[in-house]
Amino acid sequence: MPTPPGRAGAATRWLQARSPLGLVLAVLLLDATLAPSLLARTWVFQGVLSGVGLAVGYAVGALLTAAGTRLLRLVGWDPPRLGARPRLVLVVVLLGVAVVGIARAAGQHRWTWERLGYTPTLTATAYAGALGLALATLLVLLAVAWLVRLLHRRVTALGARWLPASVAGVLALVVVAWGLLAASSTWVLDRTLEGMNDTFAAQDLQVRSSTQAPAAGSLRSGAPGSLVDWAEVGHQGRRFLSGGPTVEELASLAPDPDAVREPVRVFVGRSSADDVAGRVRLALAEMDRLDAWDRSAVLVVVPTGTGWVNEQVVSPPEHLLDGDVATVAVQYSHLPSPMAYLAEHEGAGETGRQLVGAVRARLDALPADRRPALLVAGESLGSHGASEAFADLDDLVARTRASLWIGPPEFVHLRREAERERRPGSTQVRPVVGDGRDLVFANRRSDLEGTRPRAVFLQQADDPIVWWDAPTLWQRPDWLAEPLDPAVNPAMSWWPAATFLNLTVDMAVGNDFDEDHGHLYGTQPLDAWVAMLHPAGWDADRVEQLRERLARLSR
Repeated sequence: MPTPPGRAGAATRWLQARSPLGLVLAVLLLDATLAPSLLARTWVFQGVLSGVGLAVGYAVGALLTAAGTRLLRLVGWDPPRLGARPRLVLVVVLLGVAVVGIARAAGQHRWTWERLGYTPTLTATAYAGALGLALATLLVLLAVAWLVRLLHRRVTALGARWLPASVAGVLALVVVAWGLLAASSTWVLDRTLEGMNDTFAAQDLQVRSSTQAPAAGSLRSGAPGSLVDWAEVGHQGRRFLSGGPTVEELASLAPDPDAVREPVRVFVGRSSADDVAGRVRLALAEMDRLDAWDRSAVLVVVPTGTGWVNEQVVSPPEHLLDGDVATVAVQYSHLPSPMAYLAEHEGAGETGRQLVGAVRARLDALPADRRPALLVAGESLGSHGASEAFADLDDLVARTRASLWIGPPEFVHLRREAERERRPGSTQVRPVVGDGRDLVFANRRSDLEGTRPRAVFLQQADDPIVWWDAPTLWQRPDWLAEPLDPAVNPAMSWWPAATFLNLTVDMAVGNDFDEDHGHLYGTQPLDAWVAMLHPAGWDADRVEQLRERLARLSR
């Protein structure tokens, strides 16, 4: 059949060069990335996500086609090529499938937008923009692939001067793959993130006029006479030390105002000492200076990446225990949480392990009748750090009076243990361990009603930080195989690769919606502390007054 002239001929040649399987998988993955996930997304996120889906789908199909063709030729059979007309029919059918997928996705996403309390923004115009951005993303990725392929050809040509062409091609593939892996290796990433940590540290240590150092006589780090320098605690440390309820505010809600004491707050910045051990020693020395051990409870908080300590975690125990609590936190990173997630896994874990261990050892050295209760809390990456202080769930319950875990990522081993050992019939979203009394997994306030646990894990069903997990690339997670939580779009299902990509985008917008959605837990920590501490005199009306006060902290 003669090649058609002009543009038609060029289009035909282009079409004949494409892998039919690659085109099919590209459209299927496009359809999968359009499917609803845990949270709503804008057209920009949707466009980039769908572009990646198109590229991954086509790449997998093209590689499978090339590998299959080579294997068949090795056994002496040259597979027939699909003709131009059938290819054109295939493209038309796939375009129809893509259009139907976009229309279906628009209706399915409406449920998620309305659940989150928003008017759907993915209109027909937005979808057109998303599709255009998807094609642009695809072109960029194809250009990168072309450059990699060009590099492979050049290295192959160089090797072919001394080696057989087949051997040179294989060696070139190894060399190029090794070079790309080395360029993105952990060592290079670590060096890059260390440099960024230094950059962020310079910004973090700038003292701003909006946060004033505690006054003389204050039971807080950074005050005159403190062993901790105000400039070295970092921006989030200064916010923590200058915030919180005053004695007057505590007394205004306390069942017995005369019993209220000023809470102790200790914070040690990453720059306050050269290593974790030095920071922990400084924290304990500061606690000694402030008589932190002369309290009914000591609360150890492992902060998130920047050193942020959620006031919703610390203020409730200070209210519920009439201020008779000392809170201590140690910063392990200057990086924002997404970067700290990559760079500070070990730093978070080591900080939690040493800080909780040191505090527990000091408490155990005190007479039993004067020993404060140990409370532990961690949120997001901080929950991983705090969890590293405990061997397992039994160890957690044995060594703490109460502990709170908010939005724990998949690598928090205590959560994984609970999922493995959960009672048959309980779900991954709300596992029941043992008799269900000591450990409670909750994703809404009602889950804590009538409970008196020793540990509470707050993990919302639509929190992508909790449910993002690498194996989702190739296998369906239990939470999607089990009956879906009411907070999850009923149209959501599992697709290989695509669900993982969707959850990755969800992580990027996890903090963009209202409280009690995604990675924002609002005043739910209050309910957890009430359930675990069950303080005397705090009836439902008093708790709701405190909730209203705490809710203003997030506005």
